[in-house]
Amino acid sequence: MIRYWSRLFAGGLAVVAAGSLSGLPSLAGVRHLADGSSSILAKAKAINLKVSDLPTTTRWATSPAAASPKAELAVGKKAVACIKKGGPVSPDPFGTSGVTGGVVVVDVTAPTYFQKGATLTHLPSATSEVVFLKTAPEALADLVAIGRGPSLACLAAQLASDSALQGAGKVKAAASFMSAPRHGAGKGGIHIRFLESGGNLPGTLKIYDDVFYYVQGPAEVSLTFINLGSAFGLTSEVSVISKVMARAEADAG
Repeated sequence: MIRYWSRLFAGGLAVVAAGSLSGLPSLAGVRHLADGSSSILAKAKAINLKVSDLPTTTRWATSPAAASPKAELAVGKKAVACIKKGGPVSPDPFGTSGVTGGVVVVDVTAPTYFQKGATLTHLPSATSEVVFLKTAPEALADLVAIGRGPSLACLAAQLASDSALQGAGKVKAAASFMSAPRHGAGKGGIHIRFLESGGNLPGTLKIYDDVFYYVQGPAEVSLTFINLGSAFGLTSEVSVISKVMARAEADAG
């Protein structure tokens, strides 16, 4: 899934804290809960990123998931329509659009964890999202859809539009496929790096958004790592992903 960033500005510097398309605050990041799906909701929560998964060399603070404005939901739907031009995809691949119900059983976003001392930037940061579809083939079809070349432009355009809505100015967003540690179904995962530049970011400074997409049974698991000026760090990302996907294998089959 593509993350939706909540941007703050201080001294002309764009700073990032991850947001989400979450539902009612009482459900803490749950966008949809169908009748009889409480057990699946529990699985999604169990799989999602925990602060204990992150490097212990950093002190982490927590920011709860927050709802996104309607304008951003519309941008997400546009992105899914763009991805769909290349082939089959669910209405909400990896939480991209916020369109829930039907084949989407639950959609749960973890809190965002960010470096405790980084009170200005809230970076580096990490979060995850778990979406359960009704069947494993439907989830795998979403992974295939994300992995199609034309999907990069769809997702990058979504990110740039969301950034503009959130006050980042007219940023440029580029996306490229990177190598990913192998977990789950299909080809073992997809890693997309999004680079944001321009807008209200000073000079040549860039925001690095590393998003990893995995499928385990009917569960779609995405993990997002963000940093300013450089990537989060592949060694740390690999360690975190292995812990989250171990739970996905145990809970989603």
